Formats: sequence, structure tokens, C-alpha cells
Amino acid sequence: MAEAGRRELRFAMFVGRYSVIVPVTAAILVGALAASREPLVALVGAITILGLLLSIARPLNGLAIATCLGLLAPFLVVPQRLGVQPPILDLLVLGAFVGLVARLNRDDFGVLSRWWIALVVVAAGWPILASLATYAGRTEWQSWQFAAKLSLYTATPLMVVMARPSRRSVQSFMVLVSLGTVLQAIFTISLYWMGGAGITVLGSLGAVGYPVSDIARFLPDQVTPRATGLMVDPNVLGVSLAAGLPFLIYRWRERRSLAVFILLGAFLVMVALALTISRSSWIAAAVGMLVWIAVDRPRVAILATAFLAGCIAVLPIEIFARLRERFTATDPSSALRVEEIREAFRVVRRFPWFGVGYGASPHPDIFIGVSNAWLWLAERAGLGAAVLHLALIGTIARFALGRVKQEPLLRPLLASLTAFSVAGIFDHHIVSFPHLVFLLGGVVGLIFVVSRSPLGDAR
Repeated sequence: MAEAGRRELRFAMFVGRYSVIVPVTAAILVGALAASREPLVALVGAITILGLLLSIARPLNGLAIATCLGLLAPFLVVPQRLGVQPPILDLLVLGAFVGLVARLNRDDFGVLSRWWIALVVVAAGWPILASLATYAGRTEWQSWQFAAKLSLYTATPLMVVMARPSRRSVQSFMVLVSLGTVLQAIFTISLYWMGGAGITVLGSLGAVGYPVSDIARFLPDQVTPRATGLMVDPNVLGVSLAAGLPFLIYRWRERRSLAVFILLGAFLVMVALALTISRSSWIAAAVGMLVWIAVDRPRVAILATAFLAGCIAVLPIEIFARLRERFTATDPSSALRVEEIREAFRVVRRFPWFGVGYGASPHPDIFIGVSNAWLWLAERAGLGAAVLHLALIGTIARFALGRVKQEPLLRPLLASLTAFSVAGIFDHHIVSFPHLVFLLGGVVGLIFVVSRSPLGDAR
């Protein structure tokens, strides 16, 4: 009771501290929105204001809203320019961070090992450190801004732990991810089926920040279309769907009364995955589910892996043929990725400590860009950044494996972490797209909370 009283007192002090700042900020935003005549702009702006206020007052709820946004439309920006025009997701996560810091107390770190706190803090600070070393004396503001954004999102695991979610909150998070993944799949299939009209619909989102110029994606033949949904890039869409699929399977196992609807949702997600023609996402989704199966039935997982490998190797089906081309690097896209990897090793040998930074290439003889998450990190921020990221994923995977047989909540989380990680082998998006950094960080934080301690009270 005494602890509950102290929490209420701290919250009252928090509310009093921001009772002037928050309304003034809201009034400015509302006034700016009043100048807009577009209904979509006003709607998105109102959601932004409410989301920001809720993120500050209730950080855990703010993180949940940010998760929904990250799964559905992460590229939306504040529709009204007020000197700057930041992405809405940035504001929600920053608001949650401010709310958590304002309510900070020692109990928030009661379940954390000091070395793990240090690991996350150093990993979050590394982009800034690398930028200081790389851009000393240079004014590449967009690069500085991107580095600061990556630092904020890399701290997501720590924010999740500080929010102290209850078991019920973790289950609610899984429901949100399931719904968000299915909705994204519905958007994906609908827009793909609409063809040119779908591109027109996406173009109408330009007023709220959608990158209109990048919405039409095709294979290198410039004829075969690829689904992008609301994620701009088909590979980004693919990894989002692959990482969200395990939560649908978990819901199916837990709620048999809704089995038909959940299986229908899973079917839609798999159809959307197929339409992306993202081979890395197909592999990520398959490996994530095989890891889940291996928890209870390792022999079944081994047989399933052997069966899939055999199908990929011999069956004359287009989807398997594309995977064979990926593994053998016989198509132009895969061959190009091999050359990118070779160039990345050359760049890392030349700039091993802090990389070349997050901006343009510092020298005309250096090509920046590689389809591997950790080589991308090594190129941009040095070997230290890549090692820290791998260490964070490796330690959290070890925590999960230690209790996954006893704790059902860990199974979809471990499968999702696996999907993210496997996708990172073939693409850099999980470390270069801020919303994916946030979603991956949320999974890491929840795994830590579930695997290392009893869950705290919901906030």
C-alpha cells in the first residue's frame, strides 16, 4: 500500500509538472491543423495529438499505439509544418520516453542486470558516437538526425522494461500485433489487386507524408509487380508480415473458439507474403515457425526442414525456383548482393572503428550499401555497432531458450525474433528502417521481461 501511495504521488507530481507544457503544445498543434482544409490531414493530426499526450501520460499505452503505427503506416509524418515535420512514430516513441523518464524510479530496473543495461545503453549511444567521430567539423544535419533517431529506437528494449508490462499487457500486445499484421495483409492484397488504382490511392497519402515517389515497385524486369502494402518497400513489408505471423499462430492455439477467423487471417498474411516476392521474408517466416516447432518437437522440425529443403532443391515450382536462385546467386539480384558483400568487407577493413557514417559516401571510390544488417552496421558505424547488435540478439535469444519450454508467451516472441534475425542475414532493413528497429526492440524487451522475472503490474 505504501508503495502504491508513492507511485500515485509520483504520478501526481508528473501531471503537475507537465500540466502547462502539454496543453500549450496541444493548442499550438490544434491551431495549426485548423488552417488545413483536407479531412485526412485533420484526422491524422488529431490522432497525432492524442497519441502524443497519451504516450507522455501512459508510456505503455503510447508504446502500444506506436506498435500499431509501425505495423500499419510507419511513414506518416505530422501533416502540418511547424518549422519541422517529424514522423508521427518518432513523436509517439519520444513521448513515451519522456513519460518514462519523468516517472523513473529504482524499481523500474529491479529485474535488470547491470551488464544488460550497459549493453543496451552503449548500443543506443553508438550511432551518436560514430557520428561524432565521422562527421567532426561537417554539417550533414540529416545524417545527424538519422543517427539520433536510431539511438532513440535502439533504446526501445530498455523502455519496454521500464514500462513494466503485466502478463495481461504482453498478451494484449500479441493481440495488437496479430490484428495489425492481418490489417496490413488486407491492405496489401487490396492495393495489389487494384493495380494502377491502388497506386493512386497511395498517392493520396502524400499529404500526410507517404513517400509517393517510391510506391510502385517491380522486379528488375520492370514488368512483374511486387506488393508493398503501406510499407513502401516489398522487403520491408515482407519482414513485417513474417515477424507478425507467429503471434497469429499463438492466438490460434490459445483461442480455439476463434480458430476459423484466426486461420483466415493467417492465410491472408501468407498470401500477402507471397505477393511481395521477397525471398528473404519467405525464408524468415519459415525458419521462425520451424524454431517454434523445434521447442516441443525437435524431430518434427528436423523432418520439416529436410522436406522443405528437398522441395526447394528439386520441385519445378516458381516459388522454389526463386529460392534456388537466391541460394546459388544465379539471378542478377543475388549476384549483385554477393558483390555488395565483397565491397562491404573492403569498406570495413578501411574504416573498422566507426564506419563511414549515416550520410553519403565520404570518398568517390567507396560504394555504401549492402544487403546484410550487420555488415550494414559495420559499414555505417563500425565493427563495434555490429558486435553490440549481435550480442544483444544473442543474449536475449539465450534468455528465451532457457525458459521457452515452461513459458508459452516466449514461443511466439522467440519465433518473431528468429524471423527478424533471419531477414537481417539477407537484407539490412531491420537496422536501417527506424520502425523496424523499434518493432525488433519491442520484441527484445518483451522477451527479457517474460524470461527474466515475474511480470509487474499493468500501468
